[in-house]
Amino acid sequence: MPAWLARPLVLALLVAVLQTGALAAMIFERARLIASGREIVLPTVPVDPRSLFRGDYVILNYEISTVPAADLVAKPGNDGDDVYVLLERRPKDGADAWAPITASRTRPQASGADRIVLAGWQVGNVHVHGGPNASIRVRYGIESYFVPEGAGKALEARVRAQALSVVVAVGSSGKAAIKGLVLDGKTRYDEPLF
Repeated sequence: MPAWLARPLVLALLVAVLQTGALAAMIFERARLIASGREIVLPTVPVDPRSLFRGDYVILNYEISTVPAADLVAKPGNDGDDVYVLLERRPKDGADAWAPITASRTRPQASGADRIVLAGWQVGNVHVHGGPNASIRVRYGIESYFVPEGAGKALEARVRAQALSVVVAVGSSGKAAIKGLVLDGKTRYDEPLF
């Protein structure tokens, strides 16, 4: 092989190995979170059931995605700022329910089995609806879930009947991943580890 060809080939091979390693690390981290993260169940409301490029999916909206500005430990930030939301288990109608009790820019301590911290980021700026009703929107990276082809519309109908919850695995850092969907109290969709 000519020397002038060896150098670009080695560089291309090195780049390919680095990209593959980065991808493998991301997949491993998600699989580890799903396998070992603490599970919580969150009720949802869908927004849109279909993507032309990726198939059927639901965009999920959670009650915990709107945090009253009064619950913020620090002053409200800007779009994209990190937010840590401390949730507390508050059983409702015989089922688990989680409600935000504080939100801050730094990770708070969650003490007890009935509290957990979710890491997210602020979407937009503070929404003001009359002073005391000001709130911020928070995303946690668990706002969409892909389902088998053809299942999106049927799933949307079940959600409108308030029969859908999401099983979420939460790691010690507060990062969350969808582990599965629960319809009418039964797990119907499980996220594979790989």
